[in-house]
Amino acid sequence: MRLARPHPHPAASASPLGRVQGRLSGRVGLAVLGLMVGLVVVGPARAALPSADAVFFQEASECTAGFKARVVQHLKQAPSEARNQAILKDTEHGFVFIGVAYKKGLRNPEADQMLKAAEGRWSQLSTAQQASRLNRCTQQADQLMAEVSGLERFLVRNRAQARVDKLLAKEQRPAKP
Repeated sequence: MRLARPHPHPAASASPLGRVQGRLSGRVGLAVLGLMVGLVVVGPARAALPSADAVFFQEASECTAGFKARVVQHLKQAPSEARNQAILKDTEHGFVFIGVAYKKGLRNPEADQMLKAAEGRWSQLSTAQQASRLNRCTQQADQLMAEVSGLERFLVRNRAQARVDKLLAKEQRPAKP
C-alpha cells in the first residue's frame, strides 16, 4: 500500500524548501500510520488487562469467601453474645463487598462462580495466610462501609442481621432423629 503524498505547488517543488516539505509530509504520514498500527496492535492487549472493576470483583470474592469461612468457624463455637456479634460483623463485612460489587455491575451466575472459586482457593491457604488476608479484608470492608451511603449501609446491616437471625435459628432447632 502506498501513501499518497500531497502534491506540492509546482513552484515549490523546484526549490529545495519545497522538496523538504514533500519529504516531511511523507514522514509525518508514515509516523501517523505507525501510530495507528501501534494502536491496533496494543488495543487488544490493553483490553486483556483487567479493569479496576474486575480487580475489585476478584478482591470481593476472596474476602467474602474468607468472611464466610470465619462465620462457619464461629458457628462451631459455643453460643455466646460475643460469638454472635462476631458472626454479625463478619456477615456485614461480606455483604458490603457483595453490595459494592453488585453496584459496580457484577451479577449471577458470574458472582456465584467467582465466590465458589474463591472458597476453593481460601481452603488451600494456611491458617497464618488466612488470618493475614482477613485482617486486610476487614480494613477494606470498614472502608467500604464508610464510603457507602446511609441507605446502603442500612441495607447491608439489615440483610446481614436477617442472615444471622436465620443462621442462629437453625442452630436452636432440635436435631432431627
